[in-house]
Amino acid sequence: MRALPEDPDRPVYHLSPLAGTLADPNGLVQIGDTYHIMHLNNPLACETAERTACVWAHWTTRDFVAYRREPVALYPDAPFDRDGVYSGSALARGRKLYLFYTGNVRHHGDFDYVHAGREQNVVRAASSDGVQFAEKRLLMTNDDFPANMTQHVRDPQMIDRGSDALMLLGARTDADTGCVLVYRTEDLEHFSLVNTVSTPEKFGYMWECPDLAELGGRSFLLCCPQGIAHEERRYQNEHQCGYFALEGDLASDARVGAFEQWDYGFDFYAARTLKSSDGRVLLVGWLGMAEASYGSTPSARNGWDQVLAMPRELELVGSRIYQRPLAELAGLRGREVAIDGAQGFRAQARRFRMELLPRAGSPVRVCLREDAELAYDSEKRELSLVMGEVCGAGRDVRRLHLDELAKLEIYVDGSVLEVFANDGYATMTSRLFGCSERTAVDAFDGTGSFCQMGSFVISEA
Repeated sequence: MRALPEDPDRPVYHLSPLAGTLADPNGLVQIGDTYHIMHLNNPLACETAERTACVWAHWTTRDFVAYRREPVALYPDAPFDRDGVYSGSALARGRKLYLFYTGNVRHHGDFDYVHAGREQNVVRAASSDGVQFAEKRLLMTNDDFPANMTQHVRDPQMIDRGSDALMLLGARTDADTGCVLVYRTEDLEHFSLVNTVSTPEKFGYMWECPDLAELGGRSFLLCCPQGIAHEERRYQNEHQCGYFALEGDLASDARVGAFEQWDYGFDFYAARTLKSSDGRVLLVGWLGMAEASYGSTPSARNGWDQVLAMPRELELVGSRIYQRPLAELAGLRGREVAIDGAQGFRAQARRFRMELLPRAGSPVRVCLREDAELAYDSEKRELSLVMGEVCGAGRDVRRLHLDELAKLEIYVDGSVLEVFANDGYATMTSRLFGCSERTAVDAFDGTGSFCQMGSFVISEA
């Protein structure tokens, strides 16, 4: 892969796999001044149609601009994880960094792989240097979970509480109802079930990738519900990704409020948080939707596929969580060019940031490459992303309700599009294809700015 010519679809300020497919972010943790970002990687996925096992890829960074590609953190090299080291989390304790993950085992035979035919084991690995992980320990099997669970119980997320820790597991019951199992541990080896969190009425059949965020003195349960009915402006993707406001104690009497989705684009899933020592809560998501009709993208023809979204800073504003691009990424911006909305704007660029500041009531229309359009209709109060055959590669249209548009921040990076509306009130994230570098903004009432974006500095271990 390193010897191939430069791929114009590969992003330069988003993390992508060297080879194969990328999936869920995992192991997000800061130790000292170093951030660790891991993710699922199936190195052989673009080489064969056969099922192959995934590993955990591993990056470290101190500033979110210069990254080091570390050795693979986890391989499927034990009987209890032979078919893939699935999603999980990291917990630093003492002088060790622990990874908790799902060890996947898929048996051969005539199985539905929901009630029979698979194992989803909770496994722990340890490292003394934060790079080389060993000491794998099988902690729990499907036999240890409540009797009313299917074999879909996975994605352990560790919540450090000082004297003890909680482990959240996404689960699917025999009644095909999604929930989160909450376990408590004092020694990171023995676990006791202390709560099951769900909604009063069924909300999907499976809740993947659970996490907990604390913002503004409030708690929020993150998860990815599967099996939600699609609506015109909500829940439009194959599976959803978002959060519930949480009331009560997660380990005893927690109750969840209404579900809010993180993103209104085509390709944002499996988001989890990274807690920074400066008090910020960052969100890292996967730009992929594996079970969607467009899940495999044109990038796969070049030997790689899928991307991590830019880390986002979270802030609670009223009862809503806002998402804003990570502040450190401003260091990648080039010279800014002012935009006079009355004149419209044209540019040729494949990696840029553009900010539009329309005055109240002004419609906005941005045309990207061959046949993608991002537009705000002030009469319908709707922001839409319409993808054509070339740019969408199977994607069509996504819409969200927006009473007014005061700010539109657009990032394009190779085959990645990230849109932030009204300072992060809402976002739209998608892959974006096509050979053209054209960007055109119709005349509008307002101002803006445009700049090219530089690339990450990536070093190899």
